[in-house]
Amino acid sequence: MAVLTVRPFETRDYRAAIAIGSSVYPDHPWSEEEWRHEDARYDGTRFTLHRLVAEDADGKLLGVAEFHHVPSMYHPNKLWVEILVHPQRQGRGIGTRLYEALTAAMRPFRPIVTWAGVRETLDRGIRFAQDRGFREVRRVWELRLDVTRFDPTPFAEKAAAAVAGFTTTTVDELRRRDPRWLPKLFDLHTAVDADVPRPDAYTPLGKDHFVQHTLEHPDYLPDAHVVLLAGDQYVGESFMLRSQQLSDVLYQGFTATTREYRGRGLALAIKLQTIEYARTHGYREIRTWNDSLNMPMLHINAALGFARQPAWITFEQRLEEP
Repeated sequence: MAVLTVRPFETRDYRAAIAIGSSVYPDHPWSEEEWRHEDARYDGTRFTLHRLVAEDADGKLLGVAEFHHVPSMYHPNKLWVEILVHPQRQGRGIGTRLYEALTAAMRPFRPIVTWAGVRETLDRGIRFAQDRGFREVRRVWELRLDVTRFDPTPFAEKAAAAVAGFTTTTVDELRRRDPRWLPKLFDLHTAVDADVPRPDAYTPLGKDHFVQHTLEHPDYLPDAHVVLLAGDQYVGESFMLRSQQLSDVLYQGFTATTREYRGRGLALAIKLQTIEYARTHGYREIRTWNDSLNMPMLHINAALGFARQPAWITFEQRLEEP
């Protein structure tokens, strides 16, 4: 093949690297602001991000690869790996060169487990992972709701009965009337986040991380973050993020209640409120993800009419036993 250089990622590479990502996953475009915000969670002390790019002799980026710790299931020797090569340049050894360089860069971390995610429609990416000893460990379904066709009527009576005796509000409102809104919201978020299915053990994140990477996310919508209250106790939430590249699409963060309030129809009720937000603000579609191990939420999403899209497969490679 032509001359190929693999080198560390530089700030000037953001635009070209994002273009490669968008070429691989065209229906999930990112902005540079969003990508930079995600990168900021890796401070280089506890959470590490290492990114490489492959370029041709003319300096054109053909691929991008990285490994990083996963903050919500942090282990110093467990890393997430991602390799993206422009579809028109795949099958020419670029991914292999990036993987070899990435593997060399990971050695100081003495990895015992690496994970990778591939959409099930990408046969070449799946084979690439399998050929390098990765095995499938779980699937996460992408789900989409056509807001313009959604009818809340069949759910209205059940939802109203479920929240009787509770209060539903938003973070936007809580900021104005509850002086303790932040620690209470953080405690709620941590409690429900701990039960989200993951490939490995959950590690709680600090309040500063929650503020910086959720509440200060450039796409966060405080008036679309629904909070369920039992008296003055925060017991459930469902939140939304906008898309900078898809102006009529919202992404839904997790919807959950604390353990003692599950099984009462409350998650359905607060999720309905986020759908109503999308409808009244003119959004066309809500996108979310549902782990294959989270059947209760999958049933809720199916009942509401979320259409299942191709799954995202999590692959795992165990390099040595812990």
